[in-house]
Amino acid sequence: TVPPEVFGAFGSYFSRNPKDFREHLLDAIKGRIKEEEKNIEEKDLEWLIKKDFKDPTNAILLGIDKSREFFKKWYGKYSHKSIANTVWIPMVATNVSQLFAKELAFDQLAFFIEQSTRYVKWDLDKMFHDSDVLNSSNKEIYLNSLQTSVNAYDRLAKIAVEFYKKRNPFNEWLERQNENVKKKNEKEKKSDYNRQIRGVALDIARFLLPQACLTNIAWILDARSTEFDIASWKGHPLSEIRNGAKLIERHAGLIAPSLLKYTEKNNYYSEKLNGYNSIFRRAKSSISSLKKGVEIISYEEDALNKAIAHLMKRHNFGGTFKQRYSEVKLMDFDEKISVLKKITEKRGNYDEKIETDEDFDLVKITFEIMTDIGAIRDWRRHQKLDRGESLYSLDNGFYKPFVISEMGGEADNLFQKVMETSYETEQKIRKDFPYQAQYIIPMATMHSITMSSGLDQLQYMLWTRSTPQGNFSYREDAFKI
Repeated sequence: TVPPEVFGAFGSYFSRNPKDFREHLLDAIKGRIKEEEKNIEEKDLEWLIKKDFKDPTNAILLGIDKSREFFKKWYGKYSHKSIANTVWIPMVATNVSQLFAKELAFDQLAFFIEQSTRYVKWDLDKMFHDSDVLNSSNKEIYLNSLQTSVNAYDRLAKIAVEFYKKRNPFNEWLERQNENVKKKNEKEKKSDYNRQIRGVALDIARFLLPQACLTNIAWILDARSTEFDIASWKGHPLSEIRNGAKLIERHAGLIAPSLLKYTEKNNYYSEKLNGYNSIFRRAKSSISSLKKGVEIISYEEDALNKAIAHLMKRHNFGGTFKQRYSEVKLMDFDEKISVLKKITEKRGNYDEKIETDEDFDLVKITFEIMTDIGAIRDWRRHQKLDRGESLYSLDNGFYKPFVISEMGGEADNLFQKVMETSYETEQKIRKDFPYQAQYIIPMATMHSITMSSGLDQLQYMLWTRSTPQGNFSYREDAFKI
């Protein structure tokens, strides 16, 4: 095991000389990395396997400072940024808002896990307090909107628990469970029951949570992408993300100091993040409330023939796509279907991809999902897809689950009050702070995300989001797709 930056350095050495990994280790330890290197004999490496040498990493670090000078030259002078792609940087962000999580998710190379909004006792202290808004005349309405959402969330969760307990009494619930559950003692069975009931109740209450609700995120990202994010985020319209960029720069710099070099604010990307000074902004009257649904924007004509042609090219000697495509078009329909059946006949429950290669993903489809922001959060996490979104706004209306009406008057009134208060607040804050106004937008707000996918990624996404264990909202979206 070596530090990530050392690993990246070795990668750069590999591309410039024929020496093996062990020789590079020795060079790093002795601090003698240079452009013209002498051959090293096998016996010079024997000490690495001596029993009294416990941690090669420490020895490597002794010479890494000198080695880093060589690294800086290749990375900076010759812009050899592929080196930085091999250096991974693990990071953790605590007490950041949903808008921070959204920005991170748009980096296609960021792999992350986020704290669930379930089982969190929400109060005003667990909401992000944007400094720009709090230092303005909008402070009181901002805090009041957040407080309204928090209070309604807490009350709706309690109403939902009672509602689901009446709909699913313990004894009836127990009859539907498997033998493993039935064998548990009474206390354990009641605990399982209460946990499931509360989980379903919170799935309903979460529609009222605003984007200001805080979360914790752990992620890994390569140094090249980290460098890009820092430079672009420094010009972000939200102070939270600008400050986050500086913190990432400071702490990621401890892991890869010779790589994070070009992290000054990038004005080109900053202009995009700030909406080009609103020159493309259209009047509110040009849009109307959204309804849950899916629109196909574009797709490959003759997709079946193209998909099979890509497969035939992959599994034959030579030939171009055009040649294979001509051959496939002469096949009859049943023969084409037999190809697909052969490919998938041994596919198991845990085989996520259709094939080991990318052939199916060469056939593209672009579609738009209109749904609530809570569901959008999950759709956005499919980072291998290309994605595009607008700013959050209650101009789009909101999604009210049917069960809210079933619960009765108080639940319905709470839901309506949060939407009305949030919308009034958004309209007022948006005049001065269009980006910061998004913090008070509830999860129930309708939104749209445009996604472009290959067929393999599409089937994987639908397979993932349509399982019975999934959230009912994005399951509905998956079936519509």
